[in-house]
Formats: sequence, C-alpha cells, structure tokens
Amino acid sequence: MRTHARASDSRSERQARAIRLKRGARLSTADIQAARAPSPWRVGNDALYKLCSERPGHTDEAEVIAKIWLIGRSYASAIERRKKKKSEKSDDFYVNTVAPAIMRSSIDTWITEAKQYEMPCEESLATLLRVHRKTTRLFWTISRLEKRSLASKYLHFHVPHLFYIYDTRAANALRRKVRGAGKQIAQTDNEYRKFAQKCLYLQQRIEERHRVSLTPRELDNLLLRTGWGAR
Repeated sequence: MRTHARASDSRSERQARAIRLKRGARLSTADIQAARAPSPWRVGNDALYKLCSERPGHTDEAEVIAKIWLIGRSYASAIERRKKKKSEKSDDFYVNTVAPAIMRSSIDTWITEAKQYEMPCEESLATLLRVHRKTTRLFWTISRLEKRSLASKYLHFHVPHLFYIYDTRAANALRRKVRGAGKQIAQTDNEYRKFAQKCLYLQQRIEERHRVSLTPRELDNLLLRTGWGAR
C-alpha cells in the first residue's frame, strides 16, 4: 500500500484557485463534531462494511448477489431498477443477469487498484474516478440506466477510506456550499468527477483549518445529517 503526505499537502494550486467555499459557507467546530458523531444508521452500515470486508471478491454467485442486492436496496439505488423490464422476475434477474455480468467483469482488479491508496489525494483521485467510471459502465450494461450513485456506494463499502458517496441530495448540498470545478480528468464520469473534486477540496480545507481528517462517510454526514449542507 502506498503512503502519501497529508491531504492538505497534496492539493494542486490550480484546483485551489478553481474550487472554493461560497461566501458565507462557514464551517464551525460544531459542524465537524456533528459529522463525526455516531449515526443512528451505523449498525446497518457496519453490517455492509463487514460483508464487503469479509467477502471482498466477486467469484462467488451468492456473495455477489448479497452485496449488490443489500447495498442497492439499502441505499435506494437497486440495480433491478432498469430501463426495460422484461417479464423476468427480480430474483431471476439477479441470478441470470446481474451476478454473471459482475463475475465476468474485472471489478476485482479495479478494486485492488484503488486499495493501493491510503487516503484521497491528487494521485488517488484519478484512480478512484476511473474505477468508478468502469463500475458505472458495468452497471449500465446490466440495467441500461445510469448507475452513478450505485457505483459510488458499492465501491465505497469495498474501499471506504477512498470512495465518496454520491447521490443527488449530497451533490445538491455540495453545490450550495462549494463553487467552481476542478480540472478535467480523462476517462471519468464528469458528474462524479466534479463531485469528488469538491469533496477532496472540502476534506483538505477542514484538515487545514480544523486539524481533522474527515472520512468519506463523515463527509457524507456533514452534507446530509448535520444541517450544514442545507443552510
């Protein structure tokens, strides 16, 4: 596993100029503490983290189905929500379509590539974005729908220290507080790229100003649970 300097040391000058907090979007110590406080959803989330930690691979049909089914259903982004539903039942869809497609893919290689990094930084960002795009495309081949959110959540539970949790609520909260856009990165999903770059900026700023390193999960709490993202 590679070791990198603190996130605050890795920010490029170009991105620092491009992305910044909007005027009046102040972060208090209370906001940071609230983001790090125990969540009422922690037991359920811990069960998903444990599932992916103990069964990280994608070679066993039952394990693949359990992970994609439980994460998708728990986070309102189920893969069976697809463009054209045939007469095939949901259970059959998982067995006949979802699991075989994931097992044939190179998702284990992609996740292993992401795991070499210890934390989000400029170098790891390009890798996590490309892994996310590959996973989004994989889920598109299964559902024929954009599964940007599901891909971020699925990858997060496999590599929780690296992948940011994307959904429209979190993205909207971030837009209300952070302005600008980072540099283009080839072979990435543009919407998730902009979201992840802003998340990285926010992590770095919090570390610089408050000497606290928020995890992607705690950053999600900041955006959705503390009220900071809605103010």
